[in-house]
Amino acid sequence: MRVILIVLFLHVALFGVSYEFDEYKFVSAAGTEFEKSGTISFDGNKTIITYEKPKYKQIVTDGKNVSMKGKSGKVFNLKGKAQLYTNMFIMIMTKIDDFDELKTSRDFDVEVKKELYILTFKDEIADQILSAKVVTKDSKVLSYKLFMKNDDTLEIVKR
Repeated sequence: MRVILIVLFLHVALFGVSYEFDEYKFVSAAGTEFEKSGTISFDGNKTIITYEKPKYKQIVTDGKNVSMKGKSGKVFNLKGKAQLYTNMFIMIMTKIDDFDELKTSRDFDVEVKKELYILTFKDEIADQILSAKVVTKDSKVLSYKLFMKNDDTLEIVKR
């Protein structure tokens, strides 16, 4: 049993953690919901979001630099506010996805209602993201929905 746990730990440590997800983004100004499917991987400081549907796009960040690659293989590096906001959203996604971080983050206040965590964001994050609802089961995050200041929403559902 110890050998299995050690091998599992080494696999996660060496290869990072990833999961498949469906994303539902509601854009209030357009009154439209967009759906995407992909994979998110966490490997040390690097986060990689790869959308497969409806079209391929890969977003990579190391917490400072953000690059985007499309189906053609051409890579674009984000700068300015686009880079700042993309890093902020990915950092929040990473914190919300970590059950332990979910309970102890300084970036938001937490209200717990059984397996539903309601987050209220603080400081400069609250300028963009007001709150979130996080659904958990057995100390694992199943899904979360971010509520933006402009009435947009972004929901991530793990598959």
